[in-house]
Amino acid sequence: MQPSKERESSDDPMDDLDDLLDDDLAGGEGESGADSGGAAATDTGSETARGTGSTGGSGRIGVSGRWFSGKAFALALVAVAIGVFTGGLVPLIGGTIGTAGGVFLAAFLLGLALSTRRYVETGIAGAAAGAASAVTSVLGVGFLPIGIDYLSQWGLPLLAVGGGVGLVLALLGHYFGRDLRAGLSQDIEG
Repeated sequence: MQPSKERESSDDPMDDLDDLLDDDLAGGEGESGADSGGAAATDTGSETARGTGSTGGSGRIGVSGRWFSGKAFALALVAVAIGVFTGGLVPLIGGTIGTAGGVFLAAFLLGLALSTRRYVETGIAGAAAGAASAVTSVLGVGFLPIGIDYLSQWGLPLLAVGGGVGLVLALLGHYFGRDLRAGLSQDIEG
């Protein structure tokens, strides 16, 4: 006996998006369940993959959420901060280029090390590092009152540019790290 469509549907459109993403990310496991086990296996599989069951909570955002994880954000923030610090210590390069390289390298290593996609967390950490680096580089140059005056006039555009560069570098680094991880973990076809 199949469950009625009225009980199965939900009012939250994000649950439908979760179902689509779960099917795409799981590699079509829900479709293979439909071929072998019928419609009941598909319904149960989507409930289990979504993690909702009868409770109704989906865990998209939170400490260990699917879309945003507080743990992964803290890890990304620490890794990017270490990358910025060590990138600034590189002799002859240091400064802005070393900081940008540190953001990219930290995001690359996160993409290589983490088994799940964490673009949001890594991107936010990279944007924060880029914005903070832009502000501190202005305050560190020259006389402090001149730097504060410059920030009062150009602070928001400076934050936007620094944050944007940090965001792009972090996303690219994470992407290339995940790409290398996928290449290392797959078999070579001959």
